[in-house]
Amino acid sequence: MTYIKKHVPEIIALIGAVFIIAFFIWAFSQHATIGLFRVNGFFKMVFIAFGIFGLVLLILGLSYLCIKTRKNTAGVRWFSVLIIILALPAIIIPPVAFSYLSGIFSPAFIDTPPQLLLSGNTGDYGVPDMAVYFTTAEAVSGYTLTWGDNNGTTTLTEDNKTKQHLFILSNLKPDIRYFYRVNDEAGTYFSTPSIEGQLRFAIASDAHYGSANSRNDLTSYMLAEIADPDNGFDMFFFIGDLVEYGFNDNEWDEALRSFNTAASTIPIRYAAGNHDTLFSGLNNYLNYCAPQGLDSNAESRLWYRIDVGNVHFLVLDVEWSAETYTGAQAEWLEQQLKSIPQEDWTIVLSHGFYYASGIYSHGWKWYDNQETINSITPLFDEYKVDLVCSGHVHNAELLEENGVKYAVCGAFGGLPDPERTYTSPASIWYASGQYAFLDIVLDGEQCTLTFRNSDFEALYTATINNNQ
Repeated sequence: MTYIKKHVPEIIALIGAVFIIAFFIWAFSQHATIGLFRVNGFFKMVFIAFGIFGLVLLILGLSYLCIKTRKNTAGVRWFSVLIIILALPAIIIPPVAFSYLSGIFSPAFIDTPPQLLLSGNTGDYGVPDMAVYFTTAEAVSGYTLTWGDNNGTTTLTEDNKTKQHLFILSNLKPDIRYFYRVNDEAGTYFSTPSIEGQLRFAIASDAHYGSANSRNDLTSYMLAEIADPDNGFDMFFFIGDLVEYGFNDNEWDEALRSFNTAASTIPIRYAAGNHDTLFSGLNNYLNYCAPQGLDSNAESRLWYRIDVGNVHFLVLDVEWSAETYTGAQAEWLEQQLKSIPQEDWTIVLSHGFYYASGIYSHGWKWYDNQETINSITPLFDEYKVDLVCSGHVHNAELLEENGVKYAVCGAFGGLPDPERTYTSPASIWYASGQYAFLDIVLDGEQCTLTFRNSDFEALYTATINNNQ
């Protein structure tokens, strides 16, 4: 005890430095932190400043230990007081930040409404299997799902207690109206896509629920249009940044309840965005958007393939830049592209972009991303991908490079980016300051792309042909 009393300043300095180091080790072990550090200049400076502060604290503590061989002069006493004052933030801030960013005091699951998720499994009739999925804060059993059409129904029952309630609807027939009912609730109706006729689907990105700058009232308007049966959407892909901070349960609650307008009746599937997976957000994204068992043959829950007749969707995990594009994912992507007949439609979706116009902000070029262009697009060119859709930049744009069309649709409620200061040489059409999504109609060998605003008005329409 006497020893501890004699060395309080050094011990406190060491504890503060260890807390900072431990926080950095945890933070950089998380899925999206390296991208945050590389791409966002503000957070990069915060990380560097806090790291320097921890190093300075450690040096001060060691220096104090060296000079304590002298008598306890007033100068030494003031030095010890200074060390203690500096060490207190290092002792307090990392645990507080960890508890907030890790969600350690948050529930593992929240109550979410049923979603109708697209599965990567394809049934006997060429239609993707679907799943009715919802979560509960407490593990319960006994939920039943009754589903079917006019020719009969099937009832699925849970036997084990769980917080994740996943009911697979398999071997669906094309162009049929089905219903499903959870327990004794009212039935919900949905229609399966055609595999030979016209296919219509929506693609959107960057709603950013939880951000004070987002216009999620406009997001709701666009969701209502997608859900409207008169508009005839067969599917909906949301490709990232559903929430502002993926570690915040309240934002997931708000987002999923709002998306229920469309997601309960229009089959939906998600791609991970950099905001969705921030710090402990990856677990929330997987729990609420990509449950285990949805794709029985998938190598990863972060990238997957969905087939609808001769239309093939390849969804990638590209978040900030190319940090999450692993060797395993690259190998998987090439295998999938090789397996798709040239006469079929190939559509690639990801949150992170490739070619785009934009601005320079926070130390990063938010336009023509050379990392993703160099590491990923050569495969698009080689296998003649028809269309690549992305978000991440908050505007709407259509581009073309080497015969491949690129659509940016990152304006589903998140604050629009400022007017571009750099125009990509690949740009065909561009709009800033608009809240919008992409409406795509595939009919035979022709594909019609329409960018629609929050009033469902067409901003721009283009027709592309299959890259046979």
